[in-house]
Amino acid sequence: MRSKSFGEALRHARAGFTYALATQWNMRVHVIVALLVLLAAYRLHVARPSLLAIVLVIALVISVELLNTAIEAVVDLYSPAEHPLARVAKDCAAAAVLVAALAAVAVGVLVFLP
Repeated sequence: MRSKSFGEALRHARAGFTYALATQWNMRVHVIVALLVLLAAYRLHVARPSLLAIVLVIALVISVELLNTAIEAVVDLYSPAEHPLARVAKDCAAAAVLVAALAAVAVGVLVFLP
């Protein structure tokens, strides 16, 4: 499924994002929280370096959530039945999202609490 053009590549990316948003509750939560955090940063006139940190951790969390969704889909395709290694792959992908989300919380605390 190689993209023939940049526009087609963008359509595939949008389709992936839309799929994750439509099917993954956690993705919806991440996007809503991200929008609220960006709104708060705007209203509180957060300094540019802090805003950069916020944007980067938001991108990290959403990117890792997209990768988690992709890993889950591939594991389900390859191993529809329960398998210990399939569980390990899914659990590790979920742990990666947790680590990114905790980093985002840490950045939020450092930016918004002082």
